[in-house]
Amino acid sequence: MGVIAGTLVGIGAQGLVTQVVLVREFFAVFAGNEISAGVLLAGWLLFEGVGAWFAGRFSTRNPERLSEWLCWFGLVSGFSSIFSVAFVIYSPRLFGLLPGETISLPLLLWVSGLAVVLPASSHGALFALGAEFFSAGGKKTGVSRTYAWEGLGTFSAGLLLYFYLFSRLPGIGIAGLFSGIMLVALAFITRQRVRSSALLVTGSLLVFFGSEIGARLEPVLQKTVWHGQRVLSVRESAYGKLITLEREGQRQIVYDGTVVLNIPEIETATNEQVVHLPLLVHKRPRRVLILGSGPNGLVKELLKYPVEEVVTVQIDPVLLAEIRRAGGKTIAGIVADPRVRQITADPRRFLESTADSFDVVIVALPAAVNLNTSRLFTVQFFQRCAARLKVDGMVVTRTPGSADNLVPEAGVIAGIREATLGQVFPHCYAIGLDIPLMIGSRKPLVLNPDTVARRLAAMQLELSVLTPVYLRALLDSFRQKQFQRGIVSSQQVNDDLKPRELFFNLLRESVRSHYRFARLLATLPGLLAKFWLPVLIMTVIVAIGAGRWSPNAARGFGIFSSGFAGAAISTLTVMVYQIRFGSVYSGVALLFASFMLGTVAGALLSGLTVEKIGSGRRAGAVLFLGGDCLLSVVPGILALLTRWGGPLLPVLLLLLSGTVLGWEFGIASIERQAAGGRGGVTAGILSVLDFTGGALGGFFTAVIMVPVAGLTAAFVLVAVFKLVSAICQLLTIGGSRFTIQRV
Repeated sequence: MGVIAGTLVGIGAQGLVTQVVLVREFFAVFAGNEISAGVLLAGWLLFEGVGAWFAGRFSTRNPERLSEWLCWFGLVSGFSSIFSVAFVIYSPRLFGLLPGETISLPLLLWVSGLAVVLPASSHGALFALGAEFFSAGGKKTGVSRTYAWEGLGTFSAGLLLYFYLFSRLPGIGIAGLFSGIMLVALAFITRQRVRSSALLVTGSLLVFFGSEIGARLEPVLQKTVWHGQRVLSVRESAYGKLITLEREGQRQIVYDGTVVLNIPEIETATNEQVVHLPLLVHKRPRRVLILGSGPNGLVKELLKYPVEEVVTVQIDPVLLAEIRRAGGKTIAGIVADPRVRQITADPRRFLESTADSFDVVIVALPAAVNLNTSRLFTVQFFQRCAARLKVDGMVVTRTPGSADNLVPEAGVIAGIREATLGQVFPHCYAIGLDIPLMIGSRKPLVLNPDTVARRLAAMQLELSVLTPVYLRALLDSFRQKQFQRGIVSSQQVNDDLKPRELFFNLLRESVRSHYRFARLLATLPGLLAKFWLPVLIMTVIVAIGAGRWSPNAARGFGIFSSGFAGAAISTLTVMVYQIRFGSVYSGVALLFASFMLGTVAGALLSGLTVEKIGSGRRAGAVLFLGGDCLLSVVPGILALLTRWGGPLLPVLLLLLSGTVLGWEFGIASIERQAAGGRGGVTAGILSVLDFTGGALGGFFTAVIMVPVAGLTAAFVLVAVFKLVSAICQLLTIGGSRFTIQRV
């Protein structure tokens, strides 16, 4: 059994690595957000459940060929994982997309489904086959122990990814390395020498050359995707993927699918307008803070003024180093200016920790494409900005779209941004330049076109686009009235727990890429408000029916609800981590690892508990009921973490959630096997319930609840769902048809 246990550890490690690497690649390739991650993980769980169910049924028909089928499914799982990572990187070219393009949900479903169907279903099959193998000899705890050994592998892999591998290997190399380890482990459980030797040689080659294959293959794929561009470098950091490109003397840095630097600068007009209008209005700015950007065109424009200090805050040190390296003389000249100070930190945490005060704070990002950027446009963020402003200071931010043609979705975003600033600052100004510009301040500002134009003329600055005449035309009262008519006045504000801008930015992107889907997306708030109560009532009826029917049905509903809650809590924890700490690009591995460590502890604890308690018809229901009640409390704790706590608390919370899920899975599997169920069949049935619930929980939370209703509504949904399951288990206490046997 030691050999099969080691193999299960390798299988668990390879599965987690594939999931995490695919999520990271989706972030990097499609300028991804929590929705793309939720869709990907939902698809993974769904296909893994189907694979486990199919293999569990199949294993009972050919028990003598278990080791052979483990090897075949292992080969499929290992090589399909490597292929899937390469497929995601290459998919923009395959589907005719622009690199870094935010894709519509229908296309996202296609790409993610094709990426996960083989690795997920084969990984689920490996779990069911391993459970049947481990249950040989009549072990009643075989399924729970299989669950525990796989969980131990996922935990170990998560730690290795977070602390060592992410900064050293590309995604394809990491997938190859762990696939090789799994194949080597599988080689030791087969008695057929040729097959064993082939697996050993194949796995060893992947282990020894996986990193080099990844290092060589990824640049080749990137060159194919970025057709017509010369790929100078591809680098991984703890916060994202950086690709440096060059074409006809134009150099770009693409960071997680978004261009963050152009040399020579191509957004000169935008940079001049974002900088010069606020500074001309302020009259005497001395200290300026730029959040969310390193040294770039904004800093270059600021240095044309007699400022004392320009501070830039950007979270990723690797990105800053690449900007300096790729920026040539332009960036070197900016960095060499003694007035420029670069700080590597999360913008929000910098505002919380610094004691400095500033005349002007500029938010460099225009739109909320994910929770990481949405948190820079919330009431809580602007409150932190206000605390760091001098008495006559101002916050400057721009919204997406063109001021000359503000499309409805961009008008809604502008209205929400204006309302959000208005919650913090007594004076809020929406100004239509070539871009929509928002300024919040404590004191009233003078925006008279003639006055501002005279100040610009008196400065005698060397500008490329903005002139006194052009600035006066931009600020013309008729033009400003036309622009403000396009802003949709809003009573809603952008909040950490209700990211309204994120939803409407998703709608804006969808209108441009998939109009029919955008129309459906626009109806979601109304549909959710209309149908949430009937759906809840139907769920309660199903739960009561399951509880009154049989303990088997009640446990099945409990496993389904725990899968739903586990995936939802994992997704929500990733989001809370984003809100609190700014980036989850590498942290996702640690979060997933802590959840899987909890499942290991829960699965082992379930067997020990049953052994201690002994037989009794109420034991299973009581144990399951306790798990449901505990899991229903977790969303409330998670809600508190959005306001306080360090990075260790989300890890501990997922550890607790995973323990409950593993506990309940173990209890249900022991009950079923004690009643005569085969290990493979039991693993397949429970897995399909667990993973189907997880797929629905991850998808519904990421795609519908959070963007449409906010995090608070999602917290309540998960808690209510688990309380309904608790009622279901309570109904079986007096009516169990079989009892937990002593194992």
